[in-house]
Amino acid sequence: METNQIHGHLSKAFNWQLTLKVIIIGIIMLLLLIPKLMIIELIREREATSQSAKLEVTDKWSHAQTLRGPVLTIPYIEKIMDADHKTVREEIRECYFLPETLNIDGEIVPRELTRSIYRTVVYESILNLSGQFDQPPFEKLKIDPDAVLWEKARLSVSISDLRGINTKVNLMWNGKSFPFSPGMDNKQIGENGISLTLPDPDLRSFPSKFQIKLEMKGSDELQFAPVGETTTVNIRSSWNDPGFQGSFIPADRNISAAGFDAHWKILDFNRNFPQEWIGTEFTVTKSDFGVTLVKTADHYQKCSRSTKYGILVILLVFLSFFLNEIITKQKIHPFQYILVGFSVLVFYLLLLSISEQLGFNRAYLISALSVTGMVLAYSKTFLKTWTNSVMLTLILALSFGFIFVLMQMETFALLTGSIGLFFVLGLTMFLTRKIDWYNE
Repeated sequence: METNQIHGHLSKAFNWQLTLKVIIIGIIMLLLLIPKLMIIELIREREATSQSAKLEVTDKWSHAQTLRGPVLTIPYIEKIMDADHKTVREEIRECYFLPETLNIDGEIVPRELTRSIYRTVVYESILNLSGQFDQPPFEKLKIDPDAVLWEKARLSVSISDLRGINTKVNLMWNGKSFPFSPGMDNKQIGENGISLTLPDPDLRSFPSKFQIKLEMKGSDELQFAPVGETTTVNIRSSWNDPGFQGSFIPADRNISAAGFDAHWKILDFNRNFPQEWIGTEFTVTKSDFGVTLVKTADHYQKCSRSTKYGILVILLVFLSFFLNEIITKQKIHPFQYILVGFSVLVFYLLLLSISEQLGFNRAYLISALSVTGMVLAYSKTFLKTWTNSVMLTLILALSFGFIFVLMQMETFALLTGSIGLFFVLGLTMFLTRKIDWYNE
């Protein structure tokens, strides 16, 4: 009887110790959330600094480019009549005509510029524009051809950042060359651009075939407006991670490790403005489309994503150490849990700092090897055998490896992570199924 009572007291003491240990481990994990959040905030600050450096580079190089045009603007005199059909006054108005066909063929050559330790993707492009203007249908707009002010007519091309133009731009019109001038007064197609007045009679002959060659610098993205009744765009580049955006996606695309090739074909039926109009009734600025030079999950994004999994890694490591206590009956001090938890957090600091110099993948490998090696050497000081140390450190290494795999995924990251956690939970249940938690 006395033996049973002693055994009962020991069992209760064991239960209280076990419960207290679980509570302490839980508190440690909650406290470790504080430095984890500080690391996430540090990543945001470094990313903000990187964006600031990127803006500084693009301010000196050139921003994202949007090309709209060419558009033919023709002023005319409109007579304002009274009720007796007598001319009261005359006003100068403008009508706009878009090309019958517009073909754009271009190549984007990406470059990487550095500012301190930060890298920014920019590009140089060569664009060849060609097409045809038909005879302006003045009668369709109810404009008297004799009222047209041909000497004030002009051809405009909107370019969002004029600093990106590398060479002089000329217009080939029916085989003759005419130079463009900087500046554009046509808010229907954009804020900035180049233009060309049409005083020369050779520029008033229709139908007219035109060619324009543009050598432009830019950053991040290149977009176009479908101003042709039929607009075709062919863009190629050695950049192998393009993002297609805007109102239209390519009809055909080919993306490989060597780069991409994309083709668009857009009809006037696909957009929300006509081929000709008067005044400010329509604008072509809301139908842009094009390509973005995407940097898929750069090292700051990957560091941020991996740090969010930090508490999960700490949980798996603490769980493995706790189960080792239960199975081997060898106690591990809470302070030792704290040091192991901090080593996991130091991993993310190493990852952030090294990735800024070497990139994410190499930084991840170096950081993971450093931390697992340190945990292996430290765990041997309080665990009975090397086997236990290696097994517990292996769990940490597998956790790091699993998170790394998730970082390489985009579409299936959530699915893979969920399935992985499901199997980890199932394996834990299986391994602990015979443990006598009440020590009876």
